Amino acid sequence: MYDKRLDAIVKAAELGSFGKAAQAMGYSTPALVKQINGFESQAGITVFERSNKGVKLTPGGEKFVSDARSIIAQCELALQNAKKAQAQADNLVRVGISLYQSGQRMLELCQALYVRRTDLSIQFVPIGDTFEAYREVIKSFEERIDLFGSTYLAEVDDSMCSIDVIANPRLCIAVPMNDGLALTEPLRLADLAGRRVHVPERGNPYVDAARDEIEFAAPDVEFVEFQHYDISIFDECARLGEPLLSKEIWRKAHPLMETIDVQWDKTEPYCLYYSRTPRPAVARFAAILRDVSANE
Repeated sequence: MYDKRLDAIVKAAELGSFGKAAQAMGYSTPALVKQINGFESQAGITVFERSNKGVKLTPGGEKFVSDARSIIAQCELALQNAKKAQAQADNLVRVGISLYQSGQRMLELCQALYVRRTDLSIQFVPIGDTFEAYREVIKSFEERIDLFGSTYLAEVDDSMCSIDVIANPRLCIAVPMNDGLALTEPLRLADLAGRRVHVPERGNPYVDAARDEIEFAAPDVEFVEFQHYDISIFDECARLGEPLLSKEIWRKAHPLMETIDVQWDKTEPYCLYYSRTPRPAVARFAAILRDVSANE
């Protein structure tokens, strides 16, 4: 869409060195220099002043690079708009997926949808296991991701996006496989007496209620707080030999941790999050998943 030699010129201008620009772009230095020299010769302008200390822009080069950046940005925007229009015209649904927020549940739902042989196609797009990552997705739904499933996100409400509760999986306790509690199911909360139990920081009302019930049943329990669930939390509990307040959807999330049911009625909503004005394909996808969940 534009002369790709502009990329080399802009990178060299940013780094002040042909060698550094070549390394950043994965080129050899002679190849990059050849591109820039050829462009200058063809265009009849001198973009760079060369010296033993590196390169710097000529006055004309400064104006040219400024305009070149605008050209590159406009071309990239044109491509993004074209891709977005193409996605809107077909039946592709881009599903954000992560190991811990999405869990096994989203994969099971998508498998059920696939069995139904709909004309929708699914593309899985990875998301980081942090609220910050999910917030960025919510702010830009349908640019890269159309929809994602997650355990309850206390920081998100329906003014920000559409939210469908499609399941209420149980809260559980995960323990190392060699822990004596791994053979006790369902777990009695009193069995946690005197143990260090890893729990997320307060803020999620469903998880907080489970934490309060543990504390009531086992007053001498010691809570170890963490910011958010990820693989490192499971690793730490396995290494230390300590229980973790976990969730049913993570039953197979870690090979060294056993997820066991608890004698309580604590659950947490599992939700679909998507745009308040979804494309038809996304709206159909969400409706099918709601139907699948309702009939299970």
